[in-house]
Amino acid sequence: MATTRIIPMHNNKGKTISQSLKARIDYVKNPEKTNGGELITAYACSPETADAEFLLARNEYLATTGRTHRNEVIAYQLRQSFKPGEVTPEEANQIGYELASQFLRGDHAFIVATHNDRRHIHNHIVFCATTLDCTHKFRNVYRSDRLLAKLSDQICAEHNLSVINEPNSQSKPYDQELMTKGEISSRNILRMSIDAALRMQPEGFDALIQLLEDAGCWIKRGAQISIKPPGGKRYIRLDTLGAEYSEEALRMTLAGKHVHIPKQARGKMPHAQIELLINIEAKMRAGKGKGYERWAERHNTDVMASSMLYLIDNHISSYAELEHKIQSAVDRRTELKSTISTAQARMQEISKQKKAILVYRRTKDVYTQYRESGWSPAFYREHKADIEAHKEAQTVYSVAGGKLPTLSDLSEEYALLLSQKRQAGEQLSQLSEELKNLRHIKSNMDTLLDDERFEEEQTQRMRDTELEHVQSTTGKNR
Repeated sequence: MATTRIIPMHNNKGKTISQSLKARIDYVKNPEKTNGGELITAYACSPETADAEFLLARNEYLATTGRTHRNEVIAYQLRQSFKPGEVTPEEANQIGYELASQFLRGDHAFIVATHNDRRHIHNHIVFCATTLDCTHKFRNVYRSDRLLAKLSDQICAEHNLSVINEPNSQSKPYDQELMTKGEISSRNILRMSIDAALRMQPEGFDALIQLLEDAGCWIKRGAQISIKPPGGKRYIRLDTLGAEYSEEALRMTLAGKHVHIPKQARGKMPHAQIELLINIEAKMRAGKGKGYERWAERHNTDVMASSMLYLIDNHISSYAELEHKIQSAVDRRTELKSTISTAQARMQEISKQKKAILVYRRTKDVYTQYRESGWSPAFYREHKADIEAHKEAQTVYSVAGGKLPTLSDLSEEYALLLSQKRQAGEQLSQLSEELKNLRHIKSNMDTLLDDERFEEEQTQRMRDTELEHVQSTTGKNR
């Protein structure tokens, strides 16, 4: 299952179009998110110089047509998010490339960057707003979102992925779809989105806005920046979210001149999220104020209440049982990861084998002609792509001992492995949340036990001091 969204990309405030394009494209090409750049493909441009090529096409369009656009869209981004555990990064990139090819019909240059740094794999497809012939620009009409979603569903079905049967009228990424199911107000969703973006330590305010945009927020730039959160119905000005969320405060936070204190909705956070206790004394020694102290005391009270409820619900009545529960979860997580890795490795192998079968059939006649030509260099230059593809297919055949299963057998095995991987992925996701909560509770209990030991030692020292004082006084009186 995959959800989609079209994001128009405008020029960032205070930057040139060249700088804005480079910043956006550099973000989607981030090696830490794309497996060192291996999960990047492109059409009609080079990933290394895509921003310069997009800018060149835009300038050529202006020179050729003389048309100017108010609030110009310099590029577009297609966001495609997949259900956790359902697709490999390599297959997701292939699906993204197919989606962009069919949606744009070969009229626009694009790059596809698959990010695997989150629980859900997702594609960032950035395409040039100007056509390849530099005479037109892409028209993002009302039906564009629906067409994109329909094409994505068709391609996912061809890859044996699940499809959303009743999609919302407005397509949203999978993680945002989950976020909007809870009873959390739009303002709190926006605050939580900003908090999450700040934890990623963006380099500046523009980078922060880019992260929010990638997370599904809609940005309206003006005298005051307004943002519409995922699932929200209207734009919300930053300066109405509270002092910690104003543009000035966020810029100071990003510059290291201010410590951001998140504002959380009491009673609205899911019960399953157990947070860590805050060392208030250490924070106060570091220079925090009275306002932070009050917030931290309230936070710690909520954390302990959530921890106790979690222990009661899960029938854990002692520290030893908690440790045993954690170890069992760790062992089970290792088993699930091994199952997923094994299935994924075989699925990748099957994909290569299926591709080799199809390529071998398609290029067999060309390769035969090449051999019969006496390995003619001229024939090779004319049919180089097909000849090299045939050689790669022969390599896959040789690894398999010269014989591969039929396409139907491979498809059947792939579907079985995919089902097993999905089940293991869902179990792993649930187990990871459980393990995180258990470890947080153990850490909180260790903190409380350390505090109790410290207080006991302090009390004992005071008693010993008083006893020594009494003994000293008694000796002097004698």
